[in-house]
Amino acid sequence: MDKTVTKAEADTIPTSDAAPATSVTDRVERTIEALIVEGRLAVGDRLPSERALAECLGVSRNSLREALLRLAARGRVVIRKGGNIIAEPAAARWTHTTIVDPLTPLVAGNPGFGHDVLEVRRGLEGQAAYHAAQRARPADIDAIRRCFDALAEGHQKGDAAAEARADAAFHLAIADASHNAVLRSVMSSMFGLLQSSISQSLDKLYVVPRTFERLSDQHQALVEAIAAGDADAARLASDTHIDFVAQTIRTLDEERARIERADALRRGTHPRS
Repeated sequence: MDKTVTKAEADTIPTSDAAPATSVTDRVERTIEALIVEGRLAVGDRLPSERALAECLGVSRNSLREALLRLAARGRVVIRKGGNIIAEPAAARWTHTTIVDPLTPLVAGNPGFGHDVLEVRRGLEGQAAYHAAQRARPADIDAIRRCFDALAEGHQKGDAAAEARADAAFHLAIADASHNAVLRSVMSSMFGLLQSSISQSLDKLYVVPRTFERLSDQHQALVEAIAAGDADAARLASDTHIDFVAQTIRTLDEERARIERADALRRGTHPRS
């Protein structure tokens, strides 16, 4: 069931009144996007009415309407008749039905399919990084940097699963910055398939000695290339990162298989194929 964001909750939205008039629409778009990225607006949540939200943000309804149309064009919200704005990517349902549902039974518990997914992810993320460097607006760069910071915070807490989720959010923020709703939705489905097939390896990725530092450096290079508008450097940084992730996960899978074989020999049973 949809959860409606109340007027009281909307009153907590930062307004940043010091922003110049020429950036009002950008500011509104950035504010609503931040609420989605930070989880204060989840899939299925209804935003306040256009009038109430405009009052909370201290902007005109025209500026708010333009910002919402931008977000809708990027697949971040859906605008319905009657003025209800739903924080739900319009293409997400399509990709889940046509990509995730058919492939999930195949990839679940089978690392081989996970590596296939990583190969596809390499091409998609390279394209996303390339287009993000060309098209990202200040709000997009801010969102990417917030996700990058969240990765470091998660690592300090020692929660590998949370780090894996933060990593996905970081890469999806880059996909958002590509301003290609289909690319973003397909990339999101890739992360779901990876979790189905190699979730143990993804979690372990963040506890391998010195791996986090290398991942962080790769992420930093990706952020800076996008922020600098260097499309070729962004794609190269993305490819380098995914290649490293794939090789590290492959090593983890081989080590786990080796341990399983050794355990099976001790028990006199056959290891899993």
